[in-house]
Amino acid sequence: MINVPLVARSDCEVDVHDGTFFVVDVSLSPGPCESPESGWLTLSAEDDLVSLALEVWDEEPEDPREVWTDVSRVLRSETGEICAMEPYTDVRDGFLLLGEPGRSWNVRVHTWADNEADPRERFLVRFWPREAPVGRRTRRSSID
Repeated sequence: MINVPLVARSDCEVDVHDGTFFVVDVSLSPGPCESPESGWLTLSAEDDLVSLALEVWDEEPEDPREVWTDVSRVLRSETGEICAMEPYTDVRDGFLLLGEPGRSWNVRVHTWADNEADPRERFLVRFWPREAPVGRRTRRSSID
């Protein structure tokens, strides 16, 4: 796989409540019955404060170092902008512009907590378009 360029990155620290924090479309406040396709991700952490990096890529990025573990999902962003959000307080940080509104995005969440120099749990959340952007779609054959 060719290494594709990183479009944008946002770093922040997030307070974790009851082992949980969110990455959400900026227009939402997550509810208990909504799904990730509704525009948010629920992330679980063991620490009370975590380091979070949000990244948007043009195409699927290569996996980071082997020590990271990951989970893949899909998220739909109505506004095209996401952020980290703390449960109960609704404090938001780490705003990141993904791109055009109303698109679905592939998401891969990586976590790592084994660094003795910085024992804080770290999260890397990477987004890339679910569909090819207009102008980059594969042309269909007239034989189909």
